[in-house]
Amino acid sequence: MLRQLLKKPKFLTGFIFLAVLLLVSFLYEPFFEKGVESISFLHLNGGIAGPPFTPAELPPLGSDRLGIPLWTYIVQGAKFTILLGLIISFLQMVLSLFFSIAFTGLSKRFLTVFEEAVESMIYVPMAVIAFMLLFPLRFVVDAEVEPVKFLSIQIFLLTMIGVPQIVVVLSKEIQKTLMEEYILSARTLGARGWYLYRRHVLKNLLPRLFLIFFQRNVSVLILFAHLGILGVMLGGHVEKEIMVGESRIFSLSNEWAGNIGNSRVEIMTGPWIIFSPLAALSLTVLAFNMMASSLQVLIMGESAVIRRKDVRDEKADPLSKGGTPEEGKFMLEKHRTYSG
Repeated sequence: MLRQLLKKPKFLTGFIFLAVLLLVSFLYEPFFEKGVESISFLHLNGGIAGPPFTPAELPPLGSDRLGIPLWTYIVQGAKFTILLGLIISFLQMVLSLFFSIAFTGLSKRFLTVFEEAVESMIYVPMAVIAFMLLFPLRFVVDAEVEPVKFLSIQIFLLTMIGVPQIVVVLSKEIQKTLMEEYILSARTLGARGWYLYRRHVLKNLLPRLFLIFFQRNVSVLILFAHLGILGVMLGGHVEKEIMVGESRIFSLSNEWAGNIGNSRVEIMTGPWIIFSPLAALSLTVLAFNMMASSLQVLIMGESAVIRRKDVRDEKADPLSKGGTPEEGKFMLEKHRTYSG
């Protein structure tokens, strides 16, 4: 399947974009950070200009009010934004798969009640739930003193709020798979427990799991943006003085969502400040969508091939249509007569 995906231009484009972005981001601290300085003023057209600088004044993206080039925020924050999204999505998939397998052994009544409870929560925006859980965290744990603990709690909470919805989806997929004829045949031959799931169920669900994983990455990144607008920054924030008597909070990790939320007050005076992280986040979401779309096309194509094969088998075998053995024998003799 991986070889087929790498042959698809959309999947390859999205994968290369994310890989290059992560590579450049990891190379930022050891190679580029030392050469980046805060710019207090520039000589432009015979005069002096102060920050924030526009993209025309300080290519390629301009600067913020501290005079720091915006491209540094994009490059440095890429690894935190993308990797946090991947980690949270992966943890959600693992936990959801575990709970889905465990729930299939419970009563149908419990599954129905659980599904209805989760579906009722769809009308509550996920960003609101995440905000209610994460915003009070800043008053409990100091992100500057204990950054690892602060970020770990954020990852745990963001992981748990996305698990119930995925559990409902995977439970339905597992129940549907368990009703397939080859699963029933495997059970008849003695397959039970973990062997049945590992050998048959999970093998069949693997492409679907990858598709849900890519889709969850998109949802998690959008959730990051919503939290940034609400003032919740992944990894914590630090307060800096942008001018005498005026301070503003900045993301400690420079993740894009936090920069979007921090820059929302600049939308009228310096729109390029919010546009840069917003464009980076949008392109990353587009890359994951392209990869998910290619995988979905591949899965649908394989399903169509299987369906066409089943149809050909039914046409070739009269008994599969409900015919009698005599009819099958007559068709076979007829075929031999014409072919001879």
